[in-house]
Amino acid sequence: MAPTAPGKSEDLVKSWIHKGTPVIILSSGIMHFIYAWTGKLTVVGIWAPVNESVWEHQKLAFLPILLWWIFVYLRLHKKQALLPEKWFFSCAVAELVCPVFIIAFYYIKTGAFGIHSLLLDMASLVLGVTLAQYAALHIYRYAKAKRSDLGIALFILALMMFVLILFTFEPPKVPLFMDSMTGGYGI
Repeated sequence: MAPTAPGKSEDLVKSWIHKGTPVIILSSGIMHFIYAWTGKLTVVGIWAPVNESVWEHQKLAFLPILLWWIFVYLRLHKKQALLPEKWFFSCAVAELVCPVFIIAFYYIKTGAFGIHSLLLDMASLVLGVTLAQYAALHIYRYAKAKRSDLGIALFILALMMFVLILFTFEPPKVPLFMDSMTGGYGI
């Protein structure tokens, strides 16, 4: 099958990125409970939050975003002529934007305003994922792709995975990593 014309291809990419937003949000909600549902399996704790720390909640969106972007790439790359360096760099942008937004939102909400609200915490995830998807779409549409971008993107994604896993088992003893319910850290 021949690649689609650039305008039509961009519309299809935009459509898939938009479709991914609610899928990622719903998957993120499931991620919150999966560690407990599986009897606290360590292998699940690598990818799902193991406690109620701000840091562990960054795992809520990481795997759903990554899997969505991989799924769409595998689905579209041949017939839509997606450039892997551009696609995965956009994915890495989404993976960076989401946690930065959620952490900033949390600390502004609680630190600056003294607000503790589960509803606002959930809203920050929805907003973080949505903002991440739009930022990634913007990068995909307007960034000039270079071959080195694929290496940079894969390095960023691997580093993020490594840090998420490392700090699950060896978290720094600072408030970002402290379980708000137990006062403990990590697994």
